[in-house]
Amino acid sequence: MIMIARSSAADTSDPTGVLFLLIALGAAGVYFGGRLAFNLGGAVDSMLERRRAALELRAQRTGNLSLAETGSLSPGFFKFVGSVSAVAGLALLALSLILATD
Repeated sequence: MIMIARSSAADTSDPTGVLFLLIALGAAGVYFGGRLAFNLGGAVDSMLERRRAALELRAQRTGNLSLAETGSLSPGFFKFVGSVSAVAGLALLALSLILATD
């Protein structure tokens, strides 16, 4: 077998597309996660109301009215999910900064 050695295209590629993607996802994670974590603009309250309305609509469609009487998720759950999303967004922003400086 004869193998021809040549340089791969990955050595000269420019990762600007990946950097922009990481920055966009990181910024979105920080923004939306921060809104939920700190309940800015009543984000948690509106999500709880939206969830309650969806449960009531599903109960009406199926005819099972016990669905609407189930306990709702607490605001602490949404704040926890928001804080995890914000930290993950910060990690993506840090990763993009590390990749940009190399």
